[in-house]
Amino acid sequence: MPLTAFRFPFGQNVDQRRFGRLTRLLEVIQMDIEKEIAALRPCVERVTDCAAFALEAMENGESPERMSAQIGTLEQNLAIIRGRQALLEQQTSFVDAARAALPRVLPPHGS
Repeated sequence: MPLTAFRFPFGQNVDQRRFGRLTRLLEVIQMDIEKEIAALRPCVERVTDCAAFALEAMENGESPERMSAQIGTLEQNLAIIRGRQALLEQQTSFVDAARAALPRVLPPHGS
């Protein structure tokens, strides 16, 4: 059998299919992250608004102990949300880096 007739069981098509699946999965993950980021924005606004109203109520003489406890809880909630936002930013960076690296592992078109 001539050497030119030998066929390799791998190639660009296999790579394109394999990493095409990864590309689609990274897109789905990115959309999930973006949805969560968007869902957290109103949470931050609500917690911030509640804290402002609680501070105002406390300044107006309403049960300082109860308002102080409520403000403390709101501060904790805001810290949790901010931590989650920071983690989502890291995840976005990871997905972006993975997507940027894909061309390095794919053969050029026409190879």
